[in-house]
Amino acid sequence: MKRSIKHFLAVLCSVGLFYLCIFSPPAALGKEKLNDKILVMGSAKVVQGNMAAAKSAALSMAMGKAMEEYLILRLGEAGLINNFERIVREILPALNEGIENFHILSEYTGGNEYQVLVNVKVNKKVIDDKLRLSGISLEQAYQSRVLFMVAEVGRERSNYWWKDPDFFSVLNQTEVLLYNIFQERGFIPVNHTFGIADGSLSPEMHRKDVSRKHAVEWGKILSADFVITGSNVFEDDNITTLHLRVFSVKEGLLLAEGTETARREMIGKLTPEDNQVVEDVARKLAERLIPSMLYMGSESVARVQQILITLKGLRNYQEFKAVQRFLEEDLPGVQSVRQNRIGQGLLSVEVDFSGTRDELLRRVLNQEKLSFKLVLESAADTEIVFQVAQ
Repeated sequence: MKRSIKHFLAVLCSVGLFYLCIFSPPAALGKEKLNDKILVMGSAKVVQGNMAAAKSAALSMAMGKAMEEYLILRLGEAGLINNFERIVREILPALNEGIENFHILSEYTGGNEYQVLVNVKVNKKVIDDKLRLSGISLEQAYQSRVLFMVAEVGRERSNYWWKDPDFFSVLNQTEVLLYNIFQERGFIPVNHTFGIADGSLSPEMHRKDVSRKHAVEWGKILSADFVITGSNVFEDDNITTLHLRVFSVKEGLLLAEGTETARREMIGKLTPEDNQVVEDVARKLAERLIPSMLYMGSESVARVQQILITLKGLRNYQEFKAVQRFLEEDLPGVQSVRQNRIGQGLLSVEVDFSGTRDELLRRVLNQEKLSFKLVLESAADTEIVFQVAQ
């Protein structure tokens, strides 16, 4: 009898998986076509006859499976790979908030094992809001074009292709590693040997250190969505330091930057062992930079939200007026500005902003209208504090 039951369950699972594979909606269909009811199984050992504990553990397993199933369907393979760390760290621990309700359809206890079949209803809005707040794109268009402009700097010379694009037709070793890493993550690396017209470049665009302005210009010339600039410095003490900056060509903004350092085996030309060291460094840095690119690449409907902005360290009346004028007239997306509080060197305003908090942050931090720089002190969901750079 037990063998018959086990055989029946095996056949049931096989048939279920078959229909799931055929009829499950693809991730690219989007949120509105995803079923919020998910059929899952959970199991647990019955320890010392404690059926209540086994049932609780089996249900917890089923809830986790339901969340995982929804995320797989919602984000697709590329979305999961690109955001796996954030999902594990920020989304899965809060899975209870994403479960609306559940119904136990069937239970079975065999020997010391309890199994349960559950129909779980997930709260799509709660889960999707959490994904967005974590900066995870809900769109499946991850085929953004990326241009690499990363110089290799050694003791005697620097190697970078934009010094003479016609002569340096190939990427350096660091750029090749980045090319492969970003291609694995769903990006399309740009071939810099095409699309550069003779005499179209100013002398400043051939400088080793690429400014934001020139990075954006290079991106436009070569039809890139993002430009990654920076350097890989091979120092005398066998230390390699990779520094990268990511620019959005469309927005003309610096999205993210980071630095990673590691020790190499030999000085001079990269050995295979050193190549692995540099690749490990590049992968670590890519993990930190890619989420900002995915977030910027996703298309979301802008909604107006109220954000409290506090500016500290204002030194005189002129700076007060300059900041107020900048927020009211020069910051794209701002619908209205209302003064909230004013004090010694401090100004707080409530801003109605069409877009996300992160978009507002990027625009303020990359602004060029003010004669002084603002640096970020803290940022909550609806409150941002800036400090005037001294």
